[in-house]
Amino acid sequence: MRAFNKLIIANFKQFIRDRTALFFTFAFPLLFMVIFGLAFSGEQDISYKIGLINNDDSPIGTSISESLRQIPVFEITEGGLDETLAELEDGDLRAVVLIPAGLEESLSSGQAADITVYYDPSQTTSSPIILSVLNQSINVINLQLTGQPVLLNLTQESIQAQQLRNIDYLVPGILAMSMLFLGMFGGVPMVEWREKQVLKRFGATPLRRSTMMFSQVAYRLILAVVQAIIIIAVAFFAFDVQIVGNWFVLLGLVLLGALTFVSIGYFAVSRAKTVEGAMPLINLVQFPMLFLSGIFFPVELFPDFMRPIVDAIPLTYLGDSFRQVMVDATPLHSLGFDVAILGVWLVVTMVLAIRFFRWE
Repeated sequence: MRAFNKLIIANFKQFIRDRTALFFTFAFPLLFMVIFGLAFSGEQDISYKIGLINNDDSPIGTSISESLRQIPVFEITEGGLDETLAELEDGDLRAVVLIPAGLEESLSSGQAADITVYYDPSQTTSSPIILSVLNQSINVINLQLTGQPVLLNLTQESIQAQQLRNIDYLVPGILAMSMLFLGMFGGVPMVEWREKQVLKRFGATPLRRSTMMFSQVAYRLILAVVQAIIIIAVAFFAFDVQIVGNWFVLLGLVLLGALTFVSIGYFAVSRAKTVEGAMPLINLVQFPMLFLSGIFFPVELFPDFMRPIVDAIPLTYLGDSFRQVMVDATPLHSLGFDVAILGVWLVVTMVLAIRFFRWE
């Protein structure tokens, strides 16, 4: 029992002397709580930008237009149909409402009239909310104008060529997350070899360090491709998820994403002396990416002051590019821009990892 107590005391002494362990045991959870407390604790007004085309200049058309402007969750912008639909496809608008001409004549004669809303089903969070609000609003406007609940109808028009489900949009996020985990934990074996003096022994052999590093990177790339194939195969055969984009572009994005996060992973643990010290560093990098990149939570849910953080995270761009290629979702950025940002992260972190990596 005495020996057991001494071991307990020794463990506590070692823990107290390890500043990294102290930080990630006590300070890091508090820091994480503060970040998400600032992001989600307060009441914040969420609004959606929608386009409005009013082709009816009668008092009824004007009344409907003004009533839609009074809805608090909508920021209304007017323009032509082609212009606003292009903004909708680019992700600048969440919906487009078209008020047709001849409403007064149709309602006066007792005929039903259709108000069309164009929406993007890939906006899985905002689209259902917008459509629900518009349906309720049109019903209220209809009762105010006609006293009859069936004369004004809201017709929904999807801008997607095919109707996609939630699982179709979840798979790209899962694939992006797998690239993150694969890359971030890629540096752990190197830290373990460093801790056990394996790298030092390799240094006494004719084996070049560059050869060893390239073999590790190649190994990770092969794993990335195999991992992507498994995820896509399971999604296809188990859930009938269809990949609508180019397979070669998708393969290129998988390799680019794996390379980028392998480089980030090596840089994150470049100075870690032990595996125990490396794991908190990895978690420090990957947890904010998981929660702030938009692969799980839509970016419009974050307050404006956090958007620069979201825009700085490489996983944001990998997830966005995967969604564009795999399900033709509305982009946050152009595909070329996503690739460019990932390329910058790859080059910068690779240079830093080579510069600061400890071999002994």
